[in-house]
Amino acid sequence: MGRWSWALAVLASLCVAACNTVAPNRLSLADTAQLRFTGIEVRTAGAAINWTAAEDDYLRRRNLSLTDPALVRTPEAQGHIRDLAARRLKAALERALASRPEGARPARLVVTLVKADMPSAAQRIIVGGHPTIRANIEVIDARTGAVLTSYSGDQGMQVAGQGVLGVVVDGALTAGGMDDQFDRAANDFARRFKNWLAAGV
Repeated sequence: MGRWSWALAVLASLCVAACNTVAPNRLSLADTAQLRFTGIEVRTAGAAINWTAAEDDYLRRRNLSLTDPALVRTPEAQGHIRDLAARRLKAALERALASRPEGARPARLVVTLVKADMPSAAQRIIVGGHPTIRANIEVIDARTGAVLTSYSGDQGMQVAGQGVLGVVVDGALTAGGMDDQFDRAANDFARRFKNWLAAGV
């Protein structure tokens, strides 16, 4: 993919992110700074998950055929994929918040995954697409259980190689240690949440 194609892809993803309507933080900057996160729960029931790489990983681990789509529609397979998505999104949030100064007020995060779209290589060759994660987060007082503020209406998105050359290059970079599609999108979502917390009102 040429440099102009990459630039257009980056611009498109930035435009999509900029068009999101994010609910404002109901806590003041001072109150937000007092938060100390003691736990993160990620809920995936009802989420729309398109993640071919996770499906293939499930099938390979069980020595199942990669060509029978019914095998990844079973409750076991769907549970595996949802659990993996939950763990990876939780890890991204933990990484992003690790460098945040902790306050004295214990709080926990309840994250509801809405969508995880990791376009396959075939999709990116034919019609294009970029890894995207959309989720909502409730910040809950750990002592009282009250919802202190909510983060919703945003998504994480990062570019992925488009067309045949882009897919080949992207695959080589991932094999060489670059984050895969899920982590790219999850890290972007987590970064945006951390920035939202820091902004206050």
